[in-house]
Amino acid sequence: MSFPRKFSLTTVSTFGLFVLLQGCQAPTGLPPSANLKPSLAAPECPKIGGIYELNGEALPGMVDFYRNRNSKLTLNAMLGVAAPADLLQDAVRVELLHDDTLELVNRHDGAITAHQLDLQPEDRVTCNRNHITIHRTRFEGGEDPEPLRNISNIAQELTVEGDGTLLVRTRITNESKSAFFSTPVPQEEYAARFKRLD
Repeated sequence: MSFPRKFSLTTVSTFGLFVLLQGCQAPTGLPPSANLKPSLAAPECPKIGGIYELNGEALPGMVDFYRNRNSKLTLNAMLGVAAPADLLQDAVRVELLHDDTLELVNRHDGAITAHQLDLQPEDRVTCNRNHITIHRTRFEGGEDPEPLRNISNIAQELTVEGDGTLLVRTRITNESKSAFFSTPVPQEEYAARFKRLD
């Protein structure tokens, strides 16, 4: 019995390598790894890094404090990036660094502190030409003696206006859940405009 075509050892080896490599290719269309944090460095995200005034101006109809009357509408507070209160007390500006995440650098009287926006794999980031939306969900609480948990859903919208001003709108929805009932808390909403200083 004869074959119509003879294959050389080189041909068979090349074919085997091709099949092997085909089997090693990553499948397309699958979701990214569950451990991959969302990034703000995507090309469609506007670049918002720069120097901004620390204290924002509340938008019409919005409160001029953040979460309680003793807290100012600082860019740190609106982005959920903590900074020591004594460092912010007399400061007037803050530096916003923008890469995979956002980092706020506060300087006053020789003291410097820097804190990043804490993004987790379960968070979502969407962007367009002049707008960034960040959705974060955080759980607090334990299992003993009763599985009581506090769930916070935080939505932040950052919009770059024509003159470089940064408009930040933060919505917070809290809910307490136990094994037997759920207690919703009224939604909080804050919105402020931060002028760019550089």
